[in-house]
Amino acid sequence: MAVVSKVLIIQTAFLGDAILVTSLLEKIRNESPHAQIHLLVRKGHEGIFGAYTYPNLVRVWAHDKQNKWTSWLYLRRSLVREKFDRVVVVQRFFGMGLLSLLVGAKQVVGFDKNPMSFLFTKKVKHIFGSGQHEIERNTALLEPWLGPKLFKPFLNPPAISLPHSLIAKHYICISPGSVWETKRFPVANWVEFIRLLPKNQAIVLMGSSDERYLSEEIEAAFKEDQRFIYNQAGQHALLASTYIYQQSSLSFVNDSGPLHLCSAVNVPTVAVYCSTIPAFGFGPLSEQNRIVELSENIACRPCGDHGKKSCPLGHFNCAHQIDVQLLLKAYQELSPGS
Repeated sequence: MAVVSKVLIIQTAFLGDAILVTSLLEKIRNESPHAQIHLLVRKGHEGIFGAYTYPNLVRVWAHDKQNKWTSWLYLRRSLVREKFDRVVVVQRFFGMGLLSLLVGAKQVVGFDKNPMSFLFTKKVKHIFGSGQHEIERNTALLEPWLGPKLFKPFLNPPAISLPHSLIAKHYICISPGSVWETKRFPVANWVEFIRLLPKNQAIVLMGSSDERYLSEEIEAAFKEDQRFIYNQAGQHALLASTYIYQQSSLSFVNDSGPLHLCSAVNVPTVAVYCSTIPAFGFGPLSEQNRIVELSENIACRPCGDHGKKSCPLGHFNCAHQIDVQLLLKAYQELSPGS
């Protein structure tokens, strides 16, 4: 087995993609424990890696996509000085493919769908839609070096004081948001589901500041109701939010970043799929999990590899036709003491 002392991993896509890359950090940490790991992610995501508590991760770099080429040139100049033995580029786009080739590493490994893959030392076939999980796809990039064994994503956030005197493992989290609207289980459906829960069940609504309006709509539906609903959307940095998920007894999420946060902290998770499908490979990895989706196939689902800003056909049946009783069943099965 070749000895690799310094590795750069590049994944500048969405937050969930960056979190799933921790499975590669775990693989290298366990199977090449003396290797130093550098990680390049999208600016704004670097804070989450404060929850990766092992010293094998030496540095997290950030690519500022608001100043794309200025940032790219800075990274190119800076990364060259690090003299990497190996670059693993998880990204399948031109810019990161080119960067991976120009930092002067001895080896560059990436997916065949990257436009620059013809110049990589090793290119790996990218298989999508067959049910193969993203961590399996990513692990294939390390297989020539470290073999095929899979490791789960991992984060261990520092403790904070829980808001509103919440008791760890006695509340559930609900995250109604997603970057893509067709991945969002509708607010009305979340409200219907909450009405089915025991009235003494504490509920924490989570999400980014841009998604806070969704949680506010849910909160407003229970203004006159005697329920313990705490809207924490947009109130915490990534590290603190991760801890709040970790200390929940159960978290309900869409096919979005919070799903992968929950996987990384191994909290029981219920993942709701609307326009996308689990076969794309982004399903929950927590030891206890459930997937909720339409019981029967409809011809227009999935309507693409990613979510969309709106339903192409205008009806959004892939979400509206999900029976909320399925969420209640998952709650009953995964709640402590059930």
